[in-house]
Amino acid sequence: MENQPKSSSLKKVLILAAILALPGFCYYLLQEKGENRYQSLPFYGEKKLAGTFHNKRGKQIPDTLYHQVKTFEALRDDSSLFVFNPDSGVTVVGLFYMGNQPLATAINQAMDRLAFRFERNNMVKLLSLTVDPLHDRPQVVASYKQQWKQRKNWYFLIGSSNEAIQTIGRKDFLLDIVHHSDQDLPISHSSKLVLLDSHRRIRGYYDALNKKDIERLIDEVTLLLTEEFRNIGY
Repeated sequence: MENQPKSSSLKKVLILAAILALPGFCYYLLQEKGENRYQSLPFYGEKKLAGTFHNKRGKQIPDTLYHQVKTFEALRDDSSLFVFNPDSGVTVVGLFYMGNQPLATAINQAMDRLAFRFERNNMVKLLSLTVDPLHDRPQVVASYKQQWKQRKNWYFLIGSSNEAIQTIGRKDFLLDIVHHSDQDLPISHSSKLVLLDSHRRIRGYYDALNKKDIERLIDEVTLLLTEEFRNIGY
């Protein structure tokens, strides 16, 4: 029984060492009173006090409630149901629609790069969500998807309606989605990818059209994975 704490600590060290050994990982190690501390990613969206406290080094620290993406349902390209629930991993979300092929290609090229980079990590999930469910039906998306290598951690999703997608995009992911009735491109939407932690809190935005942003996203996905592992057991 006395060896269990040591075994648990050793396991966490080995897991963290494996993450840190991944190429391209940019992390920040701060020193405070001789203790190693990782710089945490910010939280985006509304913040409010929970009315509760936690102890840290003998001090009572007020708990904060951060904006969370709500659970939602969507169809996959094979018409099966996908339910977005909190889990133990991190998620990257990108919007697209096939009525704007140049932007859809750029966004999904970035998603493909991420899917390849984290293909062997079951804690990373990628969601490409069409903002035009009226035209981008499952069979159409399934055909479109064939141009990308099929990866188990990358899902192409179709919402139930334009209204549902607008609500998810604007209120949950805090991204712009505008439907037009009198323009060549009927929908305008953000080119940013959204990084979520295991509690569905937004931890970063990254422009899919900016290569440096995507490189930063790769680094910060790994940083967030490290944070998730460090929170195990707390």
